[in-house]
Amino acid sequence: MALTDEQIREALARVIDPELKQDLIALDMIRGVTIDGGDVTVEVTLTIPGCPLKATINDDVVREVGAVEGVERVAVEFGSMSEEQRAAL
Repeated sequence: MALTDEQIREALARVIDPELKQDLIALDMIRGVTIDGGDVTVEVTLTIPGCPLKATINDDVVREVGAVEGVERVAVEFGSMSEEQRAAL
């Protein structure tokens, strides 16, 4: 069975931002999900470029997405929010 965007986003909904105490989906921090066979790339937008919790978020995304049946590798790419996006939080 092929992986779906919905499966990956369900896994990402279990990743809680340690500072904001909400999941990455609710915070609109996921800019994209790319699925290529068993390889999944997740684009995460952090609140600030030098986010001190980047490693924690990376590890949590890799753990939750990697637990989805059929996922073989997980890559996380990071960007940062604009001032408008931060203000919307």
